[in-house]
Amino acid sequence: MFLNQTSQYALRAMAGLIVADQTGPLKSKELAKKTEIPSHYLSKIMRKMVEAGFIESKKGHGGGFLLKKPLKQIRIIDVLHATGFDMEDQPCVFGWDQCSDCNPCPLHPVWKRLKESFNDWAFNTTLEDVRRENRLVSEERFNLTSGR
Repeated sequence: MFLNQTSQYALRAMAGLIVADQTGPLKSKELAKKTEIPSHYLSKIMRKMVEAGFIESKKGHGGGFLLKKPLKQIRIIDVLHATGFDMEDQPCVFGWDQCSDCNPCPLHPVWKRLKESFNDWAFNTTLEDVRRENRLVSEERFNLTSGR
């Protein structure tokens, strides 16, 4: 897949918060465990999500991370852009330095269609869509309501 690790982890972390949003703040340690993201890496990602205005961080007893914006206002592309990911910056899949419609590599036409499909999905899918489509699986699999 063409998503870098930071972008994958950011999507994973936000998905973990979607489930936790129903039960209150989620501690960083618990989010790291449930999403299998190393805690030092998670803290860097969550700082980016706070800076983007998607979440807030509460300190002290009962603290943790909470969603700040409505889920329907956070698109997948917004989360990816907050991590610095841009589909247009992806290198030629064939390995050429310069690949374009005018100078295509053998894979350019199919790779271009994949990029267009990805962008369509990322721009038109919100975290509300993620919540709606995965509500039952998420709560059961993450088991985020235990131990509170």
